[in-house]
Amino acid sequence: MSKKQYTKPPLPLDEQAQLLLDRGLKGISKEELIQKLGNINYYRLRGYTYPYQNNNVDDTPFLPNSKWEFIWNDYIFDSKLRNLVTDALGHIEVSLRTQLELEMSLAHGSRWYTDLTLAYDEDLFNKNLEELNGHWNRSREIFKEHYENEYDTSYPPPAWMIFETTTFGTVSKIYSNIKKEIPAKTKIANYFGFTKASAKVFISWMQHLNLVRNICAHYSRLFSRSFIVRPMLPTSKPVKWVNDIPAQDRIYISICIITYFLDICAPEFNFRKQLKEVMNICRPAQLPSMGFPTDWKEQDLFMEASE
Repeated sequence: MSKKQYTKPPLPLDEQAQLLLDRGLKGISKEELIQKLGNINYYRLRGYTYPYQNNNVDDTPFLPNSKWEFIWNDYIFDSKLRNLVTDALGHIEVSLRTQLELEMSLAHGSRWYTDLTLAYDEDLFNKNLEELNGHWNRSREIFKEHYENEYDTSYPPPAWMIFETTTFGTVSKIYSNIKKEIPAKTKIANYFGFTKASAKVFISWMQHLNLVRNICAHYSRLFSRSFIVRPMLPTSKPVKWVNDIPAQDRIYISICIITYFLDICAPEFNFRKQLKEVMNICRPAQLPSMGFPTDWKEQDLFMEASE
């Protein structure tokens, strides 16, 4: 069956604004709406207006009692949450890189990432190595220029240089493809509170956080997203954890994982306090769409030391 061609024409800003007003949007003037649409793409804004519209009919009218105030509050809340999560993920990414560079280099030499015998899958190994080298070749870091000016480049750079020019995704994929019987792989998992038996959970958490990071990097909607890559739940709960995860595909589990890791790699970041400040912007009615239980602040994982 052939698919229909997309034929909707582009609309000038005043027509975009009028379309939303004709569909019943309340609480904002046309002039204000035009100004907003000049800075926020109509299609991007649609992700935030969607919950407030009847999407079962073609003209998607706004539901009774829907207000621009609700939509804009969601947009601002999502922006602040995304910024906080981005900052937090930076600490986790740097920590994972550091542990991977350190433990694997001490055990298998400075160029261990070129050793196929350490990997499960040869095709993945080659693909990951190609990505790693590609990031290195495109890098403009001063230490890279120094290495190429001072040293024989027929030898690849040491792990502690090349991994500093790559992405969270490449780091997590390379770690995942290391054979489980390699002791250094287990040492890395141990640093983050996982055993050899629970390493699969650790890997799934890192893969999930990489997806969250990519969403944040593209300034995409985060707070009400349903995630395709769902992290595994630990069979043995960490010392500080939550009573229940209502949904494995919502941002709440991502927040739980981030909070857990920050206690290990950046306890000074005070993520809990900042999270609660951001969550104060969120309307209580939005909590279920994010997978948050109503008593999330009382969970052990989110209790601050002074509480």
